[in-house]
Formats: sequence, C-alpha cells, structure tokens
Amino acid sequence: MNRVCEILGITKPVVQAPMTWITSPELVAAVSNAGGLGILGFNAGFETGKATPEETAEEMRKVIRKTRELTDKPFGMNVMTSAFDGAGFSRATIEVCKEEGVPVLAAIGAIDADQIHEWKDAGFKVVYRDMYPTVASAKAAEAAGVDILVATGCDEGGGMPVEATGTMVKTALIAEAVGIPVLAAGGIVNEAMAKASACVGAEGAYAGTRFVLSKECRAAQATKEDILNTSADELIVLTEADGYLKWRCTPHKVAKEAIEENNKGNMKPSTGSFFFGMLKGDMDAGINTVSSAASLIKSIDSCEDIVNELARGYGC
Repeated sequence: MNRVCEILGITKPVVQAPMTWITSPELVAAVSNAGGLGILGFNAGFETGKATPEETAEEMRKVIRKTRELTDKPFGMNVMTSAFDGAGFSRATIEVCKEEGVPVLAAIGAIDADQIHEWKDAGFKVVYRDMYPTVASAKAAEAAGVDILVATGCDEGGGMPVEATGTMVKTALIAEAVGIPVLAAGGIVNEAMAKASACVGAEGAYAGTRFVLSKECRAAQATKEDILNTSADELIVLTEADGYLKWRCTPHKVAKEAIEENNKGNMKPSTGSFFFGMLKGDMDAGINTVSSAASLIKSIDSCEDIVNELARGYGC
C-alpha cells in the first residue's frame, strides 16, 4: 500500500495544500471524499479576520464542524510551529483540533522537536513543510518524528522558497536523504507531473494551484479565469519581505507595481489584499499567485476528477 495513504488513512496520495482564505469546508470535504486529504488553511471559510487567537479558534471550530457535516473522511488543519506563532493563533487552534478530533496537522515553519513530540503524543499525524526545505532540515524533521515531509521547489505558487531549486530536484534530494514518505509540492498539476515526481521519489502530491481551479474552490470565477488565460511567459516573480519571500503572479496592477519597487531596490513592496484579490477576484486589489506550471491546467474540474488524475501518477 502507498505509505502516504497508510499513514493518513486515505485511499489516494493527494494532499490539498492549505491556501488560507480560499479553502473552505466544501473544498476540503470534496478532496477528502474523493480519497485524498483536504486541509483547512488559516481563515478557511472566514469572511472576516478575527482579532484574537481565541476568536479565531472558535470560528475555526465552526468550520471544522461544517467540514465534518460534509465528510466522514480524514482531513487536516494548517498550523504554524512555535517560531512562527508568536501571537498564539496556532496554539489556540490546535487545542480546538484536539477537542474536535481533527487527525492531521499540516505544519509550516522552523522545526521544533519538542512541539512535534507534543503533537505526536496528542495523537496527531504530522505533515511538515519547511518554507525553505533543505536536506538538513528534512533530516531534522524526520528525527523530530514528523510522519510525512513536503518537498517544496521554487515551482510552487504562494510564498516560494528563495533558493532556486525546482520541485523535481528538491524532491529527489530529500527523498534520498530520509526514510519517511515525501510529497512533491510545486507544479504538480496533472498526471504527467505527478508521474515525474514519483520517478524521483515522491509518494504523493501536495497540490495547491490545481485545486484553485476546482469547481468546489471558493476563489472567485475571475481568479480562476485569470489563471486559465495567463500564459507561462506572462507570469512574473516579485520579491517581498526583504528577500525572505518570493511570489509568482499573474501580471496585474499590484504585482507590476511591486516589480517596479524591486527594481528601485525596495524589497518590501505591498502585495495588496489576498482576501479581495485572489479570493474575491479583484485583480487590482492583490496578487494572484500560482505555480510555474499553471498554464498546463486547461479546465476547471471537480475535486474528484483532480484527485483521481493526480493519484494515477503514483499508480493509485
């Protein structure tokens, strides 16, 4: 049996990346019902942000319960490790996950071995994604006890690793270095790309952009059509957060202005509003960030069809 499926209690080795606001109970449940693992992102399904960790956690409790109404299959929650969780939003949400029986934590941030041990002792399965994965960080995560690693290459959408190593090379390096299963992230948008990642050691996919272009994703139709209508050569990459983050975007106002600021030496340009831009579809309000392989996606499909296609690349 595929090890990713065995660990997570699923039938298809496809994990939907937690894409903050644009995930929802409907998307997550659809992925899980199709045999993959849906993951609730930060503010998943929310219409407004919450001021405190406690308010956020209680709103997420409602989202978890709504997801549970839509699926009896496993699903996960995106959380931050301690180094990224200064205000305690993830700590509060994890307590709710314990109470509500969410079985999987999809963690991001610098590894904290003590924290991983706490999560494992609480009964969670842990899928870990270092924002800037290296062979050394993968080994450290394995030693800490995580169950599954995400190998993220610079082909991904969202906050790209600053190191210019593509998904296939990153996957091959990490898969060779560790004994636990590895998910490929970045450009896994069809069966061919999934199969390519399997050839270099991936045992499953961690897919984001492909699920933006799903029927169940709550991102605006304008956002989806913008991705479908943008060619690979039109995508632009900007630098943000003093060089700590890079974003690959479709070519609209905020992204173009950010590139202009980068060219002037400003590495902290505005990226606008993710909520009004990517979620609500106002292309002048924020960036629309995508995988380098986004132009290989030709249609908006059901999560079931997407999960089945990607899973075929792993022989499932």
